[in-house]
Amino acid sequence: MNGNEHITISLATDAAVLAPWLWSIHPAWLIASLFGVFIGALAPDADANDSAIFHTRVPGGRGKRLVILPVFGYGIRYLIYYPISLPFILLCGERGMPRHRGVLHSLIGVVLMTALLGFYARAIGAIVFAIPWDMGFTIFLLGFLGGAVGHLLEDSCTKSGVAWLFPLSDHRTRGKIVTGSGDQRPAIYAGAMCAAAFGLAAAGPAGLVPADLYPWTGVVAACILWLLFLVTARIGR
Repeated sequence: MNGNEHITISLATDAAVLAPWLWSIHPAWLIASLFGVFIGALAPDADANDSAIFHTRVPGGRGKRLVILPVFGYGIRYLIYYPISLPFILLCGERGMPRHRGVLHSLIGVVLMTALLGFYARAIGAIVFAIPWDMGFTIFLLGFLGGAVGHLLEDSCTKSGVAWLFPLSDHRTRGKIVTGSGDQRPAIYAGAMCAAAFGLAAAGPAGLVPADLYPWTGVVAACILWLLFLVTARIGR
């Protein structure tokens, strides 16, 4: 999928997960989570030269620029992607060489990417700026990881697919969506997840869900919708 589709679907998924917490979560933590998802949704494509994360213009935006995108993009490519590729190259030879939808498009890759980003953030924050680590950084990293995993789910719906267990397996999970073809399914996925987020945000104050179950309804709704998305993308057919 393209950058705009990755961002909208991933942010909508995060909104659905967080909707039950909307009335109790600290606004700064909400922003940290959404920003983490925003960057994470584009981060796996740091292995492609034409990725949206290398451009200052917000995908789908008109004249809007976000300078922080290429900062993260080139930082992830040179400080994270290439370093974590080295052990894959040593272990797998040519299979582990940097390429699009390779290391960064695997579950192991996105976990390593998130861990190394957290290491850099903690080291730079503590040593250079003397900023103590707090919950906001942790929530950002969790959002980043969620956005990156969402990216893999979204690409699993496309014909190129994703090798989730690389380098342990080269099997690719594939769907029928062709990136850039005008297929409306990505927009429908984002719209359905947004509708779920609004519905869940309203359900709590209206007393439609038992209080002890309400905090987890967002996770359950997001999982159910993603199962439906994967089915409608015709995974494995």
